[in-house]
Amino acid sequence: MQLDEDLKQLYARALVAVTRADGTIDGEEGERLGERIALRAQLSLEDLMLAPSLAPEELSAAFLGGPFRGTSVPAGELARLLVEDAIYVALGKGHVTSEEAARLQRYATALGLSADDFRQLTSRYIP
Repeated sequence: MQLDEDLKQLYARALVAVTRADGTIDGEEGERLGERIALRAQLSLEDLMLAPSLAPEELSAAFLGGPFRGTSVPAGELARLLVEDAIYVALGKGHVTSEEAARLQRYATALGLSADDFRQLTSRYIP
């Protein structure tokens, strides 16, 4: 999926916010986060760690009602990608915490992913 420059920044900030939900990012989880950000956004993890936190509502407002409205990436597709990447990153520590799951669901829902679709995408990893 090809994201434009501004959307890459927002996506990466959302992924960082989900990963930070449990208060720590260490070891393989940090490596996986850096890998996904490099893959999807071609941005520096160090710079993103200093960026202000991004609320789910800010992402959806920018994506659904802002300058990205005409983007070729549908919001639902972006939500699915975020779910996939966040789970991949969290599994670097062996599991998805309840804090990460809750924050991830807030972002996915803000982008229009239904609760049923979220459960279907995460059922193997989030009880």
